[in-house]
Amino acid sequence: MSAIHERYHTCKKYINKRVRVMTISGASYEGRIVKVDRNRVYLQMGSNNRNKATVSFFPFILPLVLFDLLAIVLLDRPFRRCFC
Repeated sequence: MSAIHERYHTCKKYINKRVRVMTISGASYEGRIVKVDRNRVYLQMGSNNRNKATVSFFPFILPLVLFDLLAIVLLDRPFRRCFC
């Protein structure tokens, strides 16, 4: 199974869950996965996000390319951290 295929299935498993996504470039985003397609994962980001994105509407949806993902950490249960 390819890495992108694995990331796709991991993201699908975490739909509607709060996660922290880390990219290969070192960026980190927190939000709720609202949609996954074959190329991207879409995060709904809250207004208290550390990344300080300036937007004109809420909720802000950030599309991230699956190829660029390094790790996904589940945040809904602090005692159980999943690195995928």
